[in-house]
Amino acid sequence: MREKNQYQESLKHGYELVTTADLISNDLIKTEISKVFPDHRFISEEDSEQKDLSIQQPTWIIDPIDGTVGYANDHYQVAVSIAFAVENKVRVGVVYNPFLDEMFYGSEGCGAFLNNKPIRVKDVHDLKQCVIGTGFPHKKDHIEDIIERLGKILPNIRDIRRLGSPALDICWVACGRMQGFYEGQLSPWDVAAARLIAVEAGARTGYYSIAQNRMIPDCINGNRIIVSSPGIFDVFQKTLTNK
Repeated sequence: MREKNQYQESLKHGYELVTTADLISNDLIKTEISKVFPDHRFISEEDSEQKDLSIQQPTWIIDPIDGTVGYANDHYQVAVSIAFAVENKVRVGVVYNPFLDEMFYGSEGCGAFLNNKPIRVKDVHDLKQCVIGTGFPHKKDHIEDIIERLGKILPNIRDIRRLGSPALDICWVACGRMQGFYEGQLSPWDVAAARLIAVEAGARTGYYSIAQNRMIPDCINGNRIIVSSPGIFDVFQKTLTNK
């Protein structure tokens, strides 16, 4: 659709870009999964109904295009993210970048992989030697906190990156391309698959301040999230949290 310019753009909630490709991808994924698991639930970014974030019952958590702004601007760091959860835990996660043909995946207790090869986080212990990923919200009404936190972290690291796809950001931590990632307000479909992949690759996860939405399990909670190599997690968290 992108190569042939066969999609249309619009805004949801008045500020967040969505394309017809997002909606078609969403329908395709749900249709195919339902053929095999007709009784399973879905939590998807592109479902219009009120979202029940319970994952006690078998549930698929979907971001049909993670990085829609990048998709619409011919960028290559774009992904499809799908996770399977049951009994309040994410059990399987897959993040696929179709433009680079990179498939990150992991399952609980079985490790993490990129195109059939095992991946691990990079063994680092000095934050100043680390490349850190982050992202910015679609809505720009209150950016003071974001700029303040960026000012705390930037002088204490080697460099910063923003892929525009939090699922890929986290997967890049999992395979060692970056050593840490943080962001303020992510949704379950942004983090569910990638967080499991990172944990299975040896990453530590947590929050840089008291997380909201604590009624939902940590495995799908993307609010003020941190994912990093274990050797720098504590100082990374402290640097982000310091007043």
